[in-house]
Amino acid sequence: MRVRVLFLLLVGLTISTGCSGVTKSPAEISRTVEQSVDMDLRQMTDDLNMIWLVDRQYRLSKWHMR
Repeated sequence: MRVRVLFLLLVGLTISTGCSGVTKSPAEISRTVEQSVDMDLRQMTDDLNMIWLVDRQYRLSKWHMR
């Protein structure tokens, strides 16, 4: 009986805490957001280049050429 109670307490403690030991500080969160926004802005130029690719394609290739 004691083993069951001890086991249930251990399982309950494990479930209640979860993965809360691995957290980020507010400074790390803001740095992650800044890096994500910076990468998105850098890739936006490539996206805009693909959108504005309105000139005729070369006849020798079936792929878009810049």
